Amino acid sequence: LVGMLSKAEQDEARVAKELEALIQQLAEANEQGTHSVSELAAKERDNQKLNIEVASKEATNKKLVADMQKLLAELEAGSTTADNLNNELFRKEEANKKLMEENDSMKTDID
Repeated sequence: LVGMLSKAEQDEARVAKELEALIQQLAEANEQGTHSVSELAAKERDNQKLNIEVASKEATNKKLVADMQKLLAELEAGSTTADNLNNELFRKEEANKKLMEENDSMKTDID
C-alpha cells in the first residue's frame, strides 16, 4: 500500500507539473493571440486610412480628367475660331489684292 501511495503521489506531482506547463503554454498562446489581434486591428485601421486616401485620389483624378476634357474642348473651340479668323483674313487679303489691282488699273487708265 505504501508503494502504491508513493506511486500515486509521484503521478500526482508529475500531472501537476504537466498541468502547470500546459497552463503556462496556454497563457503564452493567449498573449500571442491578443498581440496578433491588436496587430490585425492596427493593420485594419491602416488599411481603412489607405482606402480613404485612395478614394480621395481617385476623386481628384476624376476631377483632373474632367478639367482636362474641358480644356481640350476649349482648345478645339479656340482652334476652330482661329481657323475661321485665318480664313476670314485670307478672304480679306484676297479682296484687298483685288482692290489694289483695280486701283492700279484705274491709275493706269487715268494716266
